Amino acid sequence: MRRVIPIALLLLAACRGERVETARVETGGVVRASAPSLTSKILGPDGAELVSIAEASGTVEIKFGGKTIRGTTKDSGKRKYEDFEIKPGDEGFKLRTKDGKLRWKVKIKDDKVKVSDNEENKNPFELKSRDGDRIKVVAPGDREVGNVRSDHVEDASGKTLYKVDGPRAAYGVLLLDSIPETERYILVAELLSRKR
Repeated sequence: MRRVIPIALLLLAACRGERVETARVETGGVVRASAPSLTSKILGPDGAELVSIAEASGTVEIKFGGKTIRGTTKDSGKRKYEDFEIKPGDEGFKLRTKDGKLRWKVKIKDDKVKVSDNEENKNPFELKSRDGDRIKVVAPGDREVGNVRSDHVEDASGKTLYKVDGPRAAYGVLLLDSIPETERYILVAELLSRKR
């Protein structure tokens, strides 16, 4: 027997940024597209929307600066974006160019996420879970870059740079300005997709 989830509940969960584990919704024998399983909006300090991220049925859509990029999950488990691909692994994933060149390796642990530009994970950026609802973001050499708090991302001086919908490690990537913008937003989306 198939489980039918009321569309209103799916939409409510999606609007609150909750992940909804369903591929489709059936109503009256008709199969309709499901609500997004992930939605996130990143706002500037003034409240203006800078980035929106949505995932539904294995496809991620990222909108920013008048652009829209989509990543579609293939049978191999890789997610293909226009110029990039995500290759999942046991401890995280890799962001590569479409010709296979490594751009970023992301290693996920219970209490931290490491982002590096090499296979050996040398000199990574680290997104470390701290007391309460804080994620500390550090650059190579243990230089503090900033923090992710319950509703915002701040630089090392405490200045709010972004407003977000929760203390997620993913939002710490926004502080890594040495990562090109498109790649940074893909990393954010992929970490959010993994509930990080």
